[in-house]
Amino acid sequence: MRRMESGRATMHLLRDVTRTFARVQRQAFSCCGPASETQCLLLTGLAPDEALPVSQLATRLGSDVAWVSRTVEQLSRSGDVERRPDPSDRRVALVQLTRAGAERARSLQDRLDSQAEAILDAIPEERRAAVLEALHLLRGALGAAEERPVASSAG
Repeated sequence: MRRMESGRATMHLLRDVTRTFARVQRQAFSCCGPASETQCLLLTGLAPDEALPVSQLATRLGSDVAWVSRTVEQLSRSGDVERRPDPSDRRVALVQLTRAGAERARSLQDRLDSQAEAILDAIPEERRAAVLEALHLLRGALGAAEERPVASSAG
């Protein structure tokens, strides 16, 4: 029984950490303007010199194609991305940051990096290496979980 209670506390802690980090990141996204967290996610999800099909960008962001397509359309109207046909398959739209979009993404990335640095600076220096090691392990475990989602116990 004690092990199960400890496990629940650990799972609660993990969920609480991820929710809190998401809230903190949304504060950094507020620089993009009202209701544009999705746009910020897309801007930071594209490298400055890459052009991706909308479907591949949706996979990268963990979202559906329709949502990404609508966001791309908004960012295209604002001049942050361009959408053009794929030369190898004109039915496929490629999305790429414009110069203005790359600058906006770089500014946002700098803000997110500063925010992460401030969070890590709040951890005592002698414990930082252990936290970073734990983050690497967690990232690996999350990547593995993404590859093989946990089956639902309902039913």
